[in-house]
Amino acid sequence: MAIGKTTLNRHQFFQQLFAAKPEVATESLEEYTEPLSLDEVYHLLRKCCFTVNPEYAKSLVGKRASEAVDELIINASTLKKEPYPFDFNQTFRDPDLLPADQYADERYFNLSTYFAQNEKLIEWWIGQMRKDTQSLSEKVTFFWHSHFCTQYEGNEPIPAQWMGRQMELFRRLFLSNFETFLYEITLDGSMLLYLNGNENIKDAPNENYARELLELFSVGIGDGHYTEEDIRESAKILTGWRASRFKVENKAYNVSFIPHYFSTETKTVFGEEITVDYEVNEANVRENSIRRYIKLILDKRGIEAATFISGKLYKYFVYNKPDNLENPVVQSLAAYFKDSGFDVKKTLKKLLTSQHFFDPAVRGIRIKSPLENLTAFAGHFNVDNESLRKACKSFSQEPLNPPNVSGWKGYRTWITTRSLPGFIDIFAKESSSKTDDEIGQWAAKLDGFESSEALVESVCLIFCGRLPDEERMKKLENHLLGGAPYYEWPNIAQNKAQAGVRVKLLLKEIFKMPEFYLA
Repeated sequence: MAIGKTTLNRHQFFQQLFAAKPEVATESLEEYTEPLSLDEVYHLLRKCCFTVNPEYAKSLVGKRASEAVDELIINASTLKKEPYPFDFNQTFRDPDLLPADQYADERYFNLSTYFAQNEKLIEWWIGQMRKDTQSLSEKVTFFWHSHFCTQYEGNEPIPAQWMGRQMELFRRLFLSNFETFLYEITLDGSMLLYLNGNENIKDAPNENYARELLELFSVGIGDGHYTEEDIRESAKILTGWRASRFKVENKAYNVSFIPHYFSTETKTVFGEEITVDYEVNEANVRENSIRRYIKLILDKRGIEAATFISGKLYKYFVYNKPDNLENPVVQSLAAYFKDSGFDVKKTLKKLLTSQHFFDPAVRGIRIKSPLENLTAFAGHFNVDNESLRKACKSFSQEPLNPPNVSGWKGYRTWITTRSLPGFIDIFAKESSSKTDDEIGQWAAKLDGFESSEALVESVCLIFCGRLPDEERMKKLENHLLGGAPYYEWPNIAQNKAQAGVRVKLLLKEIFKMPEFYLA
């Protein structure tokens, strides 16, 4: 495949992309206590933020990993959000309750509004992601979205008002106890609508959510993890809940309990009985059925749940190879997670401050998702959020719209012989669309701008999961220089537009490198 005047060797590209093997790294979760170097700070920020801010990166140099991670956690609580781009409390009329001649128009209005507002919500969130360069907020929020998957399109589109509330739930809980996450998401409006919790009644229990709660959200698939009978009994525990969205309902965007839809029979899950020996009302059912059931999952299948979630955290923040549950690091992290009482904050901090995490063998081995690639680039250049959303959709990773409840497969599916040319093309077009002076002014803010060698390293630190080897770094420097000797660069750099021309050529070469697609 020819790109400009340079031919890209796809075989070599994928060979280099998939070459990293983290098995050689230390397996220790003991704290990494050395003062952080600039390279180590960039490694941490690439995993914790969608966009790396060079100035903020420099502020963390010399700190301990625990200090840097604490700062990223604390900063999440002060992150400022832009106002939502639609009426967060807008309600809709139920077409089924209108005269027949009004049904079609009202149905069309509702659906078109759901789609338009959800698209605006996605663009709003992408904007938050690219601006959040100093906290774990948006990276962790997206982790929970990609774990507790809800698809706004679905069989029946979900209003953006509910999707936004779920996003706020993830952002509010952030790094809370995992038991709290399971309890809250079980009675979340978007989840009730998406996995048919609204239709789960005692006379016809709907098993959709009960199955996914065990299979995808808590303990995972495995021999002895749960039985079909556990799922059937779980569905009965979860009967009687409704999420409102229409004007005729008591309160818009409210989850309520309807007693006569609730199953009062005794249920047996994991060999333990859950009886209804209390007055049936919303407060009692929340506490004595829902909360007790969630606690039962973690009491009876705690090590399975701890291993499953630890594997998810490891894939998201370290290495996204599937089926990693036998990894000794994941096993150790799972034991810590369970012993901590399923404390997500402690567990994630344990991972992000570990000797394993900072081992050079696990730097730049995780294949970035399209969302990560696009926001990492857009955080430095003026790319509008609508274009970013459309680009994410074209690469099959539109936020709030995963392909199904199991989410995005990720790993090697993100970079293929079909998607790679698309990535190179979109990044080349976006960088070319900026004026030479824009690119030059951007580069001038980077450390080492006056040195061609140092500038190449600064740009690679921002966009590449690991620095290319010495030979390829030299080739990149030659592309920047365009045939001029290195000592001519300071003169070239005096003219920002002229420097911008050269930096554009450098970027186009970086877009073709495996390291650009790694974190």
